[in-house]
Amino acid sequence: MDESKNTSERILKAFTELFRNYGYKGATTRAVAQKAGVNEVTIFRHFGNKKGIMDALLQSVSFSPNLEKIISEEINWDLEHDLWIIAEKYHMYLEKAKDLIFIGIREAGIFPELNELIMQIPKQLKMLLVSYFTEMKTRGKLINTDVDFQAMNFIWLNFGYFLSKSQFGDNIISSSEKKFIKHSVELFARGLTP
Repeated sequence: MDESKNTSERILKAFTELFRNYGYKGATTRAVAQKAGVNEVTIFRHFGNKKGIMDALLQSVSFSPNLEKIISEEINWDLEHDLWIIAEKYHMYLEKAKDLIFIGIREAGIFPELNELIMQIPKQLKMLLVSYFTEMKTRGKLINTDVDFQAMNFIWLNFGYFLSKSQFGDNIISSSEKKFIKHSVELFARGLTP
């Protein structure tokens, strides 16, 4: 089983790299097989076809399990602490899904399923934040504010940092991700605390 999983992971990695560099058409099953060091028949056995590889890749970067874990294990109803955890997990996820995010941005109109996946990232996080902010308001730990707007502000703040760092390195902001999260969360929590 481990060898089969390892083979699948190699195929997914090879497909992602070829897709990133040459687009969907350029990521042929033959090229993927060569890059992954497997026979083309192995790809068909594991994934059926190229679309099967794409579907498996989309599933492999789902954000839902991370959100469920944050909610069930790490939130303690302290605004600054909780926003730190959420931001940290969001950045970890964005880094993991970076290739697909940028492929999705580049080839936006070609793959509706990729657009849907990328759209699910902020949608799922927004749902978590709206629910969290609503509960914090109920507990008297959040100012009277539109929680939808605050959820999107938090997402844009973090996604903007991710895009800037990914595209321009230290040319726009040279601070580390950890330092960015610390200062942003402190300011954000201060602005929302009664």
